[in-house]
Amino acid sequence: MTNTASRRPLRQDIQGLRFVAVLLVVVYHVWLDRVSGGVDIFLVLSAFFLTSSFARKMDDGRPLALAGYWTRTFARIVPLATLTILAVVATAQWLMPIAVWPDIQQQAIASALYMQNWWLAANDVNYYGGAPIPLQHFWSLSIQGTVFLAWPLIFAVVALVVRWRPDVPVRRLLAGAFGLIFVASLAWSVWITAVDQTFAYFDTRARLWEFAFGSLLALVATGGRPLGRPGSAWRTAAGWLGLATILLVGVVVNVRNAFPGWIALIPLTAAATIVLVGDDPGRWSVGRLLGHRWIAGLGNASYALYLVHWPILIVYVVTLDADRPSLLAGGVIIVGSVLLAIALHRWVELPLRNRTSHWGPWRDGLLVVVAIALVLGAVTGWRQLLTYQAERDRAEQQAQAEQARLHAIAEHPGARVLDPAFRSQSQPTEPPIPTIADIPYQWGLAGPACPTSWRLPTKAQQQCQVLTDPGLDDAGAGGAGAASASALPLQAAEGVTRVLLVGNSHMQHWSTAIREIGRQEGWQVLLIYEQNCYLAPAGDPINEVEKCADFWPDVLDSIEPLDPDLVITVATKSEDDGETTLTSGLELLEEHVKPERTVIAMRDTPRFEVGLTQCEANRQPDDPPCESGHPILDTPNPLIPLVKSVKGLNTMELSDLVCPERLCVSTIGNVRVWMDQHHLTRDYVETTTDLVRARLMQAIERA
Repeated sequence: MTNTASRRPLRQDIQGLRFVAVLLVVVYHVWLDRVSGGVDIFLVLSAFFLTSSFARKMDDGRPLALAGYWTRTFARIVPLATLTILAVVATAQWLMPIAVWPDIQQQAIASALYMQNWWLAANDVNYYGGAPIPLQHFWSLSIQGTVFLAWPLIFAVVALVVRWRPDVPVRRLLAGAFGLIFVASLAWSVWITAVDQTFAYFDTRARLWEFAFGSLLALVATGGRPLGRPGSAWRTAAGWLGLATILLVGVVVNVRNAFPGWIALIPLTAAATIVLVGDDPGRWSVGRLLGHRWIAGLGNASYALYLVHWPILIVYVVTLDADRPSLLAGGVIIVGSVLLAIALHRWVELPLRNRTSHWGPWRDGLLVVVAIALVLGAVTGWRQLLTYQAERDRAEQQAQAEQARLHAIAEHPGARVLDPAFRSQSQPTEPPIPTIADIPYQWGLAGPACPTSWRLPTKAQQQCQVLTDPGLDDAGAGGAGAASASALPLQAAEGVTRVLLVGNSHMQHWSTAIREIGRQEGWQVLLIYEQNCYLAPAGDPINEVEKCADFWPDVLDSIEPLDPDLVITVATKSEDDGETTLTSGLELLEEHVKPERTVIAMRDTPRFEVGLTQCEANRQPDDPPCESGHPILDTPNPLIPLVKSVKGLNTMELSDLVCPERLCVSTIGNVRVWMDQHHLTRDYVETTTDLVRARLMQAIERA
């Protein structure tokens, strides 16, 4: 990852160790899907370089120059990281699934601000699974960036102590400070790893001990006292043993669910061994291999290699929908990542570093700010583009929906043809709807049950439905509205008109139009109905079925608890040869009229001995047309004299919407009107919505 060495030449064997550590990360990511310990070694080495630099400054009595260190360090590491983030943002719309775009946008910002690890922890991201995101590997860079900000403050505090107590050795104070961090952080790491390993993996506090380990290692390695006699056989053997341990620990030991706990000490101790003995001049020293100019040279590109390998791997996995690359494909990914890293180091990182080497803190800081701003701007631009595309697509969908609606109206206008203002653009060319096969399924759509917490009288509670509510997306039965409807309060929300439809199946078939009116007006519409139960007192012989005995008493008793603003019911009963006015039932309903409540008593629609749709289905070419009159159509509404003396009570008649010009037919406006002898189809009632609205509003106004 990042290089924070001091001005003194780097040990080439440590540069080689950096490359080995990152190469292990890449190989394990590509082929093994396991934890190698390579990242942990890299974190240790970053602290090693940082501490070596500051310790030497303090030994030499040079100023720490914290501002210069911070700006120079981030000016070196931020540009390449920014380039990687921008490349991911620029290509994600074409290479990554739409489902992960929001995560990529958020992670791009978190990565640019060195907060990626906390974003992953807060969002419960599992390092070993979940949706593949090409910026997830920035978690370690974020922790590293935090340490680059915090560690120099430790040196500053120690410097102040030394100024106050010059007799206390600097390195002893540093060792005490880093030793304390090591013990506290390791203890936390062991505990949090056992309790919540997913969170612990990205927890900065659970990783600080690794940086403290690197700092303690730097104090030992730069203390001037070599570990044993340089060139001795045991140092040579220890170096090779350390390298072998680093290479094999991830394979031999399954550390998948143990990091970053104590088990990370195994690869870190091995790396520390190499650091302490790798500078041996001996022919067989491990440092001779790691310090080879090719390996050490690749160490210079290790930061770039870490940055680019993960996005390349994720793009491959997502594009081919593969769990893991094959041996050949993985080899191509690794080689390609190494070559790209070398190119970035040679033609981006080095030229930029050389060009800015003489810059002061303010120019370095400006470079960092500009780089971060580029990421924020790119993500903002991407979001704006997606918003524009979404709005454009939404407009196109609305245009298509409107075109489809106009086409449906043109082909199946239904009751709209009864509106004098309606003008048909063309003659329908499609067959009538609904089809004969669909007729049995043309009942009005049900809504979710009213909340049990309302505790309405038994029958009312059992039959109560929420057809629509302004707070619900869709109150269709079984839809997303069902769960939300269960939480509705007994009293309607402030400012919301509650409409209560009560009655039998003839009220239910008109509910399709009233439900749509409710959606448009922002009403809450409730329906309580029971088949074959007519508005009447308990025991009235007009209700022949036993289930109706308790229905109307319970419904009437539920009106006050529900406190609707508008009640609508059917107050006559149509028959084959006439109708019956439900006077006694209407008198009971009058008791619930009050200044803040309107009651609308509808006149029933006609019924026939033989259904007109059945007639049409059986009709032969030479048979007479399927049409019929009805006494209801030739007599005044009997409810008018019953309601005119009661303020807040009115009537409404809709028979002419199903039987225009006093003649009932099977089809109006290319839409079949009747399900059977007396029920209306949902498709037809839906086309009456605007006409019903006009009459309902007029009835309410005149009540």
